[in-house]
Amino acid sequence: MRRGDWAIAPEVLRAASNDGVIAVRELERLGVPESTSYRRCRDGEPWQRLGPGIAALHNGTPTWRQQLIAALLHGGDDALITGGAALRLHGMRAGPAPTRVHLLIPHSTQVRSWGIFHVERTSRMPRGVEREGLAVAPLGRAVLDEVRLLKDPREIATVLAEPIRRRLLVPAQLLEELDAGCRKGSAAPRAVLHAAGADVWSPAEFDAKAWWLAQPDLPPARFNVAVHDLRGHQIGIVDVLVEELGFAWEIDSVEYHFATPDQVETTLRRQRALRGVGLHVLSTRPAQRRDDPDGTLRDVLDGLAVAAALPAPQATYVDAVPRLR
Repeated sequence: MRRGDWAIAPEVLRAASNDGVIAVRELERLGVPESTSYRRCRDGEPWQRLGPGIAALHNGTPTWRQQLIAALLHGGDDALITGGAALRLHGMRAGPAPTRVHLLIPHSTQVRSWGIFHVERTSRMPRGVEREGLAVAPLGRAVLDEVRLLKDPREIATVLAEPIRRRLLVPAQLLEELDAGCRKGSAAPRAVLHAAGADVWSPAEFDAKAWWLAQPDLPPARFNVAVHDLRGHQIGIVDVLVEELGFAWEIDSVEYHFATPDQVETTLRRQRALRGVGLHVLSTRPAQRRDDPDGTLRDVLDGLAVAAALPAPQATYVDAVPRLR
């Protein structure tokens, strides 16, 4: 294209872009002088700057996808999206919504973070995969790159639980990747993964197990256990089971158990069935356990005493399959 022709053939620039995002060096190859590109990205002009040497061929609010494309252009040919942004591209929905683009680049590449682009140089560059037309880190690496940056154990458990529950990853696989990578920020994810290996599959269950194990007055318990009647039919899955006493403790959140009439009926039906085989069931809301630990302990101790006075349940127990509650 001759210099200047781009002005009367903007569709050529659009065709050369990726969803309206293009590098200034590519515009120059198409005949747009570098100075012209930057001038057209000033306030009030028809384009805008999305990164160093990267333009959007419009001046409206850029979409999240356009920002991802710009991030990859900023990172270079070998860059991969990882962390929360990659998790969304992999189809994960748990955890905090990404507000920046976490990029992996080879250690030898000299590219720095800019704006919402968080650049991490790594000597363990994974083989990328394509998701929605974009280069992303594999799921296991993206998960761990995200949780290393989180501080709240509940958020960490939320992010780790989803791919495990969906059987896309297993705890041992994530622990192996965690051991192979950077130690910084790995302690909290490691604790959550060890809990997952012990049949804890959600933030509420993680909190409940940690709380139970910290109480010296409480007996040993099993976590995330499927209850069957004597004919072998599964009745339900309980969060905490004291098998010797026939005591079941359920952590019932409003979101998953009481948000709709159907959820209420399903929860009550399951609890009636558990009581029907002789289990004594105590239900506690996550907020109650968090905000009133002393009261929760009294409720649990009272429930254990009642269970000890009842006949043995007519039930059998097996470890439950992973699920997210």
